[in-house]
Amino acid sequence: MKTANFLKMMMLFLAIGITSCSSNSTDDGGGSGSGNGNGGGSSALTLEVSKSRVYESDAVTFTVRDANGANVTPASVITVDGTAISGSTTIFTSTGVKSAVATIGSETSNTLSVEVISPSFTTKALIEDYTGAWCGWCPRISQGIIDVHNSANGDDVIAVAVHNGDAMAFPLESQMRSQFGVTGFPTGILNRDVRWASVSGDAMNISQPLSLLNTTREVGLAINSSLSGNTVTATIKVGFDFDQSDLKLVAVLLENGRVESQTNYTNNFGGGSSIPNFVHNDILRASFTDIFGDVIPATEQVADGVYTASLSVTVGSAVNTADMDVVAFVVDASGEVVNVQKAAVGTNKDFD
Repeated sequence: MKTANFLKMMMLFLAIGITSCSSNSTDDGGGSGSGNGNGGGSSALTLEVSKSRVYESDAVTFTVRDANGANVTPASVITVDGTAISGSTTIFTSTGVKSAVATIGSETSNTLSVEVISPSFTTKALIEDYTGAWCGWCPRISQGIIDVHNSANGDDVIAVAVHNGDAMAFPLESQMRSQFGVTGFPTGILNRDVRWASVSGDAMNISQPLSLLNTTREVGLAINSSLSGNTVTATIKVGFDFDQSDLKLVAVLLENGRVESQTNYTNNFGGGSSIPNFVHNDILRASFTDIFGDVIPATEQVADGVYTASLSVTVGSAVNTADMDVVAFVVDASGEVVNVQKAAVGTNKDFD
């Protein structure tokens, strides 16, 4: 009899234990569901940002996600340096490191830092002037370049004269013409992207190249050069405000002050059919790099970094070495100029 009672008690204890374990294993936090911050660890918020380093004028967009990765931005309050922003997109009005966080009810996200900077570099533009001393309409662009340089900020538009069929001809000009679709003279190409438009037989559209100065550039250049005999050595630096990719560096040598007769069909420079003592400037004489650019290593194209190239080139004895310039520019993957710099040989032109 005692044995039977003992067995009944054992069965009762086992039943209670099994029932207790089953109840604990199916506990879902009271059935409150996920994503409401009340259970299951699903209330965690993650704050993301479209850019972590921006200019003052750039918009940044924040995104808030719950623990399941769902976008809960519309239900969130996002604050930057303790002040709530309207919506999820904002433009910063001052520089510095900004601290952002998101909340939904009592739940708080991670804290993100956004660095806001001012542009480091002056925007400059490039005119490549396809010309020749035999070309009667070419003084139209020569005059146009003078008019640009006489305009406000016009010195930030840098000219390179690519000569054809005369004593100043550049050996690679045919490859350049082929690359950029130049089929006639004169032709002006702006930033290796668009053609410079004329407004008459005598004048160019001056506002067109000047308008290129209105875009903020994330890349800048510095040039330091010296002359020894007929060899020019140049140190070119490329600076980056933000991470970049697929950029190339082009560096060329120009000659100034070359006096050669110039055929003229325009009313410029006195209007004569020939200008016997025409002063040619910005003559493309040599290239330190591939004329279409040397690749800048990907590891060097980083925010707040500087890439340095040491280059040299030797020019012929006919070149006026007393008045030469180095022009360096960066092109993107499409070949378009990103930014450009110019400095007289023998001088140091820092980032500006």
